[in-house]
Amino acid sequence: MTQNTDDTQLSRSEIITTLAHYYRAEVQRSLAWRERLDLTTNWAVGATAAFLGFGFSHPEFPHTFFLFGIAIIYTLLLVEARRYRFYDAYEYRVRLLNQNFIYHVVAHGEMSEDPGLDGEGIYWRAELASDLRYPQYKMNMTYALGRRIGANYIYLFSILLAGWLLKIKLHPQVTDTWGGYLQQAALGNLPGWLTFAFMLMFLVHLLFLLFKGLRERGGRDVLHPFREPEERSMS
Repeated sequence: MTQNTDDTQLSRSEIITTLAHYYRAEVQRSLAWRERLDLTTNWAVGATAAFLGFGFSHPEFPHTFFLFGIAIIYTLLLVEARRYRFYDAYEYRVRLLNQNFIYHVVAHGEMSEDPGLDGEGIYWRAELASDLRYPQYKMNMTYALGRRIGANYIYLFSILLAGWLLKIKLHPQVTDTWGGYLQQAALGNLPGWLTFAFMLMFLVHLLFLLFKGLRERGGRDVLHPFREPEERSMS
């Protein structure tokens, strides 16, 4: 009776079957995190609409109501950035299989053992195995925040900031002078100019994160463009 050992080699068909089932599971997990991202974005959009509606439909609400709304949206941004890091980590495995396993099966009817498309000479199966054994994020939190700000949150913050400035002008009474505007922007004993200085720093902070999220990451994050048939025939 033959006894299996730890060094038993799987056949080629067994490896392909295992990878096919794993690919399906990884796609489902990536999709689940994608849905969590969309859910957080929906919460942020709904919260922004709610703060705008309540802020202007209730004249007794001070302008600090919009500052509270900005704080809530920023909290949702932190949650979404964390979820985005998880999504990107699992989506990386899906891209790895798409570019190296699924592509070669569809295009050539075989499973390639060539180094991956990242051009670094790393065999894709070894890279996938390493990522499974030692899972890690593929981006830091600063980059994730910048990406999510550029995708959706810069518009939400802009709307709330515009609503906040308009609320200051209208509450508690309409003012047409800069002195009156500063007076109505005060927060308790804090003068209005200090409130504007704080919000300016917050805006610079958002723009800094947005700039960080716009930089190219290169390497494994490069999507290889589709080439027309005539281009492929010439290569």
